[in-house]
Amino acid sequence: MSRFFSLRYAAPVACAMAMFSIGPAHAQDSKAEDSYTKLDLTGSGSVEAPPDQLTASFRAQSRDSSAAAAQQAVNTQVHKAAELAEQAGGVTAAILHYSVSEIRGEKEKQASSWSASQTMTFTAPDGKTLLPLTGKLQANGLLLEGLEWSLSPQKQQTLLLEAEKAAVADLKKQAETLAASLGLHVVRFATVSVSGTPFPRPMFMAAMAARSVADAAPPPSSTMETQTVRASANATVLLAP
Repeated sequence: MSRFFSLRYAAPVACAMAMFSIGPAHAQDSKAEDSYTKLDLTGSGSVEAPPDQLTASFRAQSRDSSAAAAQQAVNTQVHKAAELAEQAGGVTAAILHYSVSEIRGEKEKQASSWSASQTMTFTAPDGKTLLPLTGKLQANGLLLEGLEWSLSPQKQQTLLLEAEKAAVADLKKQAETLAASLGLHVVRFATVSVSGTPFPRPMFMAAMAARSVADAAPPPSSTMETQTVRASANATVLLAP
């Protein structure tokens, strides 16, 4: 019996001792951190790069007294556009939103009509094939709603990482410079958080401008503009003499 009780009570004693030994260590760490001078900083970083994709946004639309006729006209336009994109080579086509709506006559006895439309986007790494294709699609009656340069998702992620590294480097530089001005040195970074700013939304041409371009014989033009990716970083730095 004595052996049973000695084993049963030995474990709680050991646990109590272990818990007691951990407590002062935490207290010491907290006390040591309180003795440091804390510096809150915000850093920023940015990377510039040329865009690597061009996107043209189109709308096929038709209006007719018959819903079936309006839809058939749109289907024909879209099918032809997809064929032209495939022939161009190097162009990625996306056939998107389709809508059909009834348009009632303004007067009571005036017959209603039907409107059908579908949106499409065509994307390519450059304008060598996409711009001539855009001109052909305009000539076939499609409405050009947007033409813009942007960064592909893969390049965005690569550039965002570089911008975040630049933001952290900015933090380190600030910390060392300010610590020296205070007659202190950097012990360590207590906390660090990094975030990227949202990528700018593309600017599309207005529909009215697109119609005026469609009336001209040459295909539309688009100038590649440098893209900027930004990131920010926040940190709490511990300083000591």
